[in-house]
Amino acid sequence: MNLRPHELESERLVERLLSTLPGDLGTLRHLCAKVQDWDAILQSASKHGVLAVLYHYLTELQIALPPAVNSSLKRQLTLEWIRHLALRAAFDEAVETLRAAGVRAVALKGPLIGERLYATPFLRPSSDVDLLVAESDLDRAQNSLESLGYYGETGALARYYRENHHHIHLTRPQGPTLELHFRAATGFGVIVPSEEFVAHALLYHSPSGQAVWILTPEDEFFYLALHAARHLFSQLIWLYDLKLLLLRNPTLDRSAVWTKARAFSTTNALGLTLQALDHRLGVKVPRDHRFTPRHRLRQRIARTLLRVINSQPPSSRRETVGRILFRLLLCDRPLSSAWYFRHRLLRFVRRRAQRCFPKLTPKRWSA
Repeated sequence: MNLRPHELESERLVERLLSTLPGDLGTLRHLCAKVQDWDAILQSASKHGVLAVLYHYLTELQIALPPAVNSSLKRQLTLEWIRHLALRAAFDEAVETLRAAGVRAVALKGPLIGERLYATPFLRPSSDVDLLVAESDLDRAQNSLESLGYYGETGALARYYRENHHHIHLTRPQGPTLELHFRAATGFGVIVPSEEFVAHALLYHSPSGQAVWILTPEDEFFYLALHAARHLFSQLIWLYDLKLLLLRNPTLDRSAVWTKARAFSTTNALGLTLQALDHRLGVKVPRDHRFTPRHRLRQRIARTLLRVINSQPPSSRRETVGRILFRLLLCDRPLSSAWYFRHRLLRFVRRRAQRCFPKLTPKRWSA
């Protein structure tokens, strides 16, 4: 993210503000009284996807913002509200179409997490629709969604996503992207299949009357934690999701989450997410001493590496290499680390070779 000192200071203050929410409004008011540059704070909040959340509670406390900042903020949030309505309409349409096709589709993140966990659904921004299906249902699900005008990647890229990724992208003109997940997660040298998560899903009844499948609280915490780690905690909204999930489910079985992480060899990723929750949002998640990450030294190096990555220009070669090393460090097993490194290196070499020698190399190497 290449953060400058003043940007880093604003980000830390946003973290402190979020650490008070949703319940400690007295401390929030006290912190707001010390803010000198609301424009910088709200820009940081926007970058991290928590602008609507912060503005909601500032309004509730009747915190006065500079008129120019307040006017710009209202315009931005109005546009986000319009996008939210379009996203929810696309979500409802996709869910109903998959249900009619006999496919159990489980909602991930997106508009439904805002409806279930946040004070109002609009507070949780989303850029696309995420649905999880069993891998055996992927073709049937894609075919049914294509009847709505969606289309996916073709050729070498489509093959690569099917073989190595956890979702495929479906798009249609003038509408949000739909990510159809057929694995619960990939990364950190492992593949987490979707079948168990889909089979254990719970039926949630929306206030609108729609019945939608959602993950169990334990499965959802596990999924969201891996998602946040895989994306290097680059948006605070993902950690805030986890905070609200814990508040909404005080009886969540944390040992079951950790047991699942051990079963899928993702304890390092889960452990680092719990540390990020503590260090950045002040959320302490007690855990049994038996459930500890396998490589604490790797976690410490990964935390240091995160700071280095954030100092690099976005999409630069150094940032890209840093991201690969970060995920490599979070692999639980040596064999997983070796596989992940080999996969990334081989993909880099093949793509470069296909670009330089297109007539001498297979087309699929371009993916």
